[in-house]
Parts: sequence; structure tokens; C-alpha cells
Amino acid sequence: MTNTKDESVLTKTAKAKTEVKKTKKPIKAASENKKPNANSSKDFFVTQKSIESKINSFFESNKEAGIRKLISASKLMESGCHIGMSAKWWNPKMRPFIYPSKSGLNQVIDLLKTTIFLDRAYNFLRDITRDGGRILFVGTKGEFTKNLVKNEATRSKSFYINQRWLGGTLTNFKTISKSIEKLNNLISLQMSGEIKRYSKKEQLMMSKEVEKMSKFLNGIRTMRGLPQAIVVCDPVVEHNAVEEARKLRIPVVAIANTNANPELVDFIIPANTTSIRTVYLILTILNDAICEALNEPQLIVGKSDEEIVLPEVAKRKQDQSFISHKKFTREVKPATPTTETK
Repeated sequence: MTNTKDESVLTKTAKAKTEVKKTKKPIKAASENKKPNANSSKDFFVTQKSIESKINSFFESNKEAGIRKLISASKLMESGCHIGMSAKWWNPKMRPFIYPSKSGLNQVIDLLKTTIFLDRAYNFLRDITRDGGRILFVGTKGEFTKNLVKNEATRSKSFYINQRWLGGTLTNFKTISKSIEKLNNLISLQMSGEIKRYSKKEQLMMSKEVEKMSKFLNGIRTMRGLPQAIVVCDPVVEHNAVEEARKLRIPVVAIANTNANPELVDFIIPANTTSIRTVYLILTILNDAICEALNEPQLIVGKSDEEIVLPEVAKRKQDQSFISHKKFTREVKPATPTTETK
């Protein structure tokens, strides 16, 4: 009896296994399961159009208030202006300027707020320049930002600092002005040729001192007093400049990312400060405000999207020498036969 029971159990399990094998479907490869998302580009186009229509409707309804759109939303999105910092780095005080995040990825900046506050800062800088005020541009992060700050400040005949911020540049301007006067005297000696009266050793020492001082003070050589406003590329990086300006009650115009504190800035422009194209767009528009007050030609304001050319971001090429297998594969030497000692 026991043998017949065991045989019946075995037959039942065998039948169950065959039924499971029949019902099982062949597992597809991961590449076959992943279907290309053809609607991703369409979704981006739809969101871009919806944001742009929202911004256009706002500015059309507020024409009487004197608010104007200085740049289109499509150009801002092309430059990556809407991309904020990661969710773990954001400042909760920037909540009014961003969309609520649904995941732990980067925050998304509200471009309507960007265009509104950009127009506000533009009008402020234009009015100050018309009243005879001078502006100080500050940007010391990255080689591109340094060159951009220098070029834009020279275009509008403004002051700039594109190297390390010297402590007390504003709060202790009396001491800084003495250093500026010393630098101007040394440069006048070189330009007039009177430096040849000194020995070669003294000439070499003077030229080294001029090179060292002009690195930090060249942008404020003609600054005889405190500026009426400062424009900062990133208030988190240039926190020393912002603190000194707040102590002296100098208005601060700043391009602020989602990790900044908006309470420290008088005229905030929420935008992506890590994007070269975004910094170029907004800083050039702010400089156009000064040029408009000085009756100088403008680069971006009043032009179409086709006429505005954004700087190209050069991608780093991977060095092929590091990918060679000879450097990463270690040759295995044959084991040497060991002689047993008796």
C-alpha cells in the first residue's frame, strides 16, 4: 500500500511540474522590455509651449503696469535656466520661486518668477545709471564667469572684481583706496618711462608688485568711492561681498539658485547659476540696462531668439591613453618551481 501511495504522489508532482513549465513564458532580454520613449521629446515641447503661453498671457495682462518680457521662455529653457540644485541642497526659503518637487531630483525653477524679477532688476539698474550711479560686478567662480564679468563691465564702463574678494573692499574702502592709489602711481611710472631712473632690481620689484596688485584691483582702479549697487553672479559663492554690501546698505542684485537665501538679496533673479549659458544670458541682460541708460548698443534686449547666440559648452574628450588595456590588466607571471629542502 505504501508503494502505491508513493507512486501516486510522484505522478501528481510530475504532472504539476509539466503544467508549470507550459504556463511559464520565455523571459525577454532587458533591452527588449525597454521600449523607446517616443513621447519624451513631445512632452518637453508641450511643457515648453505651456510655460511660454503662461508667461505671454501674464505680460499681456500687465502691460499697463509697465512690466515687459526681456527674454523668451524658450531661450531660458534652452540655456537650462529652470534647472535648480539637488533636493538635498535646496534652501526652504526659496520655496516661492520653485515648483514643488515630486521626487528627490533637481528642483525646477519657476520661469515666470525669473522673467518678472529680471525685469524688476533691469529697471532698477537702468534708473540708478541714469541718476549717475556706478555699478560693481562680482563673479569669481570659474574661468568663463571671470572673463564674462570682465568683458561685460568694460562694455558698460562699470567696475568689476573677477578674482578673490579682498576682505574690506567695501567696509574698509579707505585702506583699499590707498592700495589703488599706489597701483596707479606705479602704472604711471611705467607708462611715462620714469621707471628707468631706478635700478634694474628696483624695476623688477616694481613690475612684480604691479602684476600682483593689478590681479585683484585692476577692475576697481578708477573707483573713487563706494558703488551705488553691486551685481553678484552667485550670492552663495560671493557671500563676503553680499555681507559687506548689506552692512553699508548697498543694494544687491544677484542671480540666485535654489540653495541661496533670498532674504540677503535686495533684487533676486532665480536661475541656474551652474549653467554657463544662463549666467551669460542674465548677466548680459543686466548689463544691457546700464547700456540703455548710457545710450550704448545692447546685445540681447530687443532682439529675437534667432539673433541671440548662446555660448557653446565644450564637452571634455575622454583621453584614450587611460583606456588602454595594458595599464589596467596586470600580467600574471608563471609560478617559479620551488625546490623542497631536505
